[in-house]
Amino acid sequence: MNEPHDANVSIGAELHDFGIVAEHGDCFEFLIDGSAGASCLLVSVVQTERGPRRTELAEISGATWRKISARAVRELAQDMNADELEGKKAPSLKTGTNRLSPLVGRELALLLWALQEEGAPEQIEAILHGWRELAREERWWLYAKAAAHGQQIGFGWRRALFHALSESTESRAAPPPAEKKSPKRTSSPRSSASTRLKATPPPPAAMPPQTPPRPAARKRKTAAVAMTLK
Repeated sequence: MNEPHDANVSIGAELHDFGIVAEHGDCFEFLIDGSAGASCLLVSVVQTERGPRRTELAEISGATWRKISARAVRELAQDMNADELEGKKAPSLKTGTNRLSPLVGRELALLLWALQEEGAPEQIEAILHGWRELAREERWWLYAKAAAHGQQIGFGWRRALFHALSESTESRAAPPPAEKKSPKRTSSPRSSASTRLKATPPPPAAMPPQTPPRPAARKRKTAAVAMTLK
């Protein structure tokens, strides 16, 4: 990716922190230009011995960001832990340069990557909905896959991510077609339900949860990305 120079100067020198961000640590910078026809740029900032190294990760139009900004910001803020927040007021992304912690930046990058793909303008609402279904840990895991060396727009994990997030929940959760019943065999609804329950194997012994339970739809999202690559 390109490495912009003096990125802060082009939009404004003032920095806004989205929650608590280490002063001299690695972070992400999200540049929001409020002028008409402008774009929004996400930059990764990695501290090195020679100073910070900035790498462009994603860029979307300002019009696209305005359509989703309120809901995307709310989703990022509500999943943050207490030690990521400063005070009780929810953080916000403002016009100018916003600094994000490495964890929050990865989540936003995942959304922006999907919005960069071909066909995304017609699937903005679906992509946003699919992204919001993911748990934070799933976004971090998918970011690591999509940020790996060689990944780029239109290929690999980036393209698979677009398809997985834009796919409707109904199409993934649609029940299999019902089996045809023999015309000679009849049963009441109650007896049929009883038969299905008996045929269902008992669930395995529950293990102590390591992380808070997530909606099934969120787990299907991550699996959908992996299946697209097979």
